Amino acid sequence: MFAITVLILAVFLLFRLGILLVQKYHDARGTGRSFKRMLKSGALDAQVYEEAVWSEVEHFGKKRLRAKISREQQRIIRAAKTQMRDDFLDDIQPGFYQYIIIFLIASILGLVLEMVWMFVMFGIVESRVGLVWGPFSPLYGFGAVLLTMLLWKLRKKPWWVIFVVSAVTGGLLEQGTGWCMEYFMHAESWSYLHLPDHISQWVAWRFLAIWGCIGIAWCKVIMPELIYRIGEPTTTRQMTVVTLLTVFVAADIAMTLMCFYRAGKRQEGVPPGNPFEVYVDTHYNDEFMADTFENMTFTGPQR
Repeated sequence: MFAITVLILAVFLLFRLGILLVQKYHDARGTGRSFKRMLKSGALDAQVYEEAVWSEVEHFGKKRLRAKISREQQRIIRAAKTQMRDDFLDDIQPGFYQYIIIFLIASILGLVLEMVWMFVMFGIVESRVGLVWGPFSPLYGFGAVLLTMLLWKLRKKPWWVIFVVSAVTGGLLEQGTGWCMEYFMHAESWSYLHLPDHISQWVAWRFLAIWGCIGIAWCKVIMPELIYRIGEPTTTRQMTVVTLLTVFVAADIAMTLMCFYRAGKRQEGVPPGNPFEVYVDTHYNDEFMADTFENMTFTGPQR
């Protein structure tokens, strides 16, 4: 789990680097949607082309002029973009629209990277999903949302404050998830008992430190850009889609919890008590659970 969390962070950082390189190219050429938006809104004026060098280029048989903007003007453009982003971030308070998108991105990315990791490291192709419906690993989604909620107002605080909050948050997330899986679902997905610095079965000092570093990278580099890119909903269609996704994810989580609850009860020999539990036992039986959640070990009820 933890190696995948670090890998997810690396992918986000690479994505951020890619955006920076694209933006740098657009700034040098005076192109791109954000550049045009700043011209239209008045954040930049036409004088940005004052020292530009123009050349004629041909694309798909059509000739057009392309600008090469001076370094000084590029600095002005970057400063204007930074100011526009900071103004947006200062005015926005992330809500359910942003959180559900972050949850879905992190959940899907976490699942994909877990499967790739297992194949590359161990040559194993196995299901790493965390919900019964859809390609989601919700622990990563909840982790990303939780860090965003806790660190949003701390993003301008000293790094050590972010480090401590992130380390505590990561430790509580791992402890709470691991404990609930074992005592309510009779399942185990990871254990740190073999490590000399473990604090509990699901928490170790080395990983608390890395959670702190993850929080700093998330808070200072990834989260502001991600929230800025997500933006706010501007159409009814956007709100409708996100609302439907929220309902689906909530139903998926509820059904998954019920499936694990019944899996534990079946191990205890408790029969279904109503038609819905009969439906769950019929369609989401032990074979389904073992095939779907291949990375989990079902430990049986605690004695």
